[in-house]
Amino acid sequence: MGKTYRKGYKIMKISFVISALRKGGAERVLQNLANMLCKEHECKIVIFEEDEGYYKFDPKIEILNLHIYDNPKPFKRYFVIRKYLKNDRPDIVISFIDWTNIGCIISNFGLKSKIIATEHMEYQYMKKYSFIRDFTYKFADAVTVLTQDDYNYFAKINKKTYLINNPFFGEIPMINQSEKENIILCVARLEKQKNHALLIRALSKIDKNLLSNWRVQFAGDGSLKDELINLAKNLNVNIEFLGQVKNISDYYKKAKIFALSSDNEGLPNVLIEAMFFGCARVATAASGSRDLIMHEKSGLLCKIGDENELSANLTRVMSDEKFRLNLVENANKKLDEFMLENVVKKWEKLISEIVK
Repeated sequence: MGKTYRKGYKIMKISFVISALRKGGAERVLQNLANMLCKEHECKIVIFEEDEGYYKFDPKIEILNLHIYDNPKPFKRYFVIRKYLKNDRPDIVISFIDWTNIGCIISNFGLKSKIIATEHMEYQYMKKYSFIRDFTYKFADAVTVLTQDDYNYFAKINKKTYLINNPFFGEIPMINQSEKENIILCVARLEKQKNHALLIRALSKIDKNLLSNWRVQFAGDGSLKDELINLAKNLNVNIEFLGQVKNISDYYKKAKIFALSSDNEGLPNVLIEAMFFGCARVATAASGSRDLIMHEKSGLLCKIGDENELSANLTRVMSDEKFRLNLVENANKKLDEFMLENVVKKWEKLISEIVK
């Protein structure tokens, strides 16, 4: 277990557990949190499947693959996790996303590691087996969530539920609004949950004379790409499908408006990024989006699935530059809440409380 290296300070053994290191928001949170906490603690990343190599970690951090899915019997996979916990004896296990959280909590019964289960999707997203999640979360030492709706739900299950924001990732950009262009940007996987079709239909309802002065860019790839390209053509909406973009910050810097039309969201990192890059944000009122945008103050929200309201909101921001800049200015007042160092301080405080 953890050792005390100086008076009153304990170096923790922290294991971050996630199913796989693929490209996603939870993985980015894990990367930044591990790289920050390893400066003071012994950190290890434990995965169940693969590391696709998207994220770079401090050389001090060991990455261990348990290959639990090599075992065809689901229940025996818990014994693999439990064997690791018994042998390594981490002070803290920070697990990511529902089924991994469930696996860690079950595998830790009777052992001494503290478990922090982190949620990154809306609580409603898991439907069929939510009763298993809700029952096991009662035994977590802490549960962290991203939105107020999730806090209200999980706090009834586990009193040690904490709302900790995702941070902004990367260097803080210097933004000059005069250098921005008439660009509407959407950054999201081309999948059903993100509902790009709604955004395309909303764009098709905007006055053609207004829309002709703007470029629309979709950054991201996914299974619906061909379907969305055909929809845009059929509705005569000119959209630049950029695919996966490495230098996404260059696109944020140029865009005046950021649009997100998702049916559900945890706490969308792209809305945090858009805020730091000085984009006026227009989104559907998914749970996480409501936490990040105060309607008509720091952005505009519309009902989920309402293409007419989304179209009207886009039109309003496109045609009123003073209003757009006011939305950006108000959003800037919230930037400190999402600075990486401030978010890490919340995590350090939580870890200290849990270990005590």
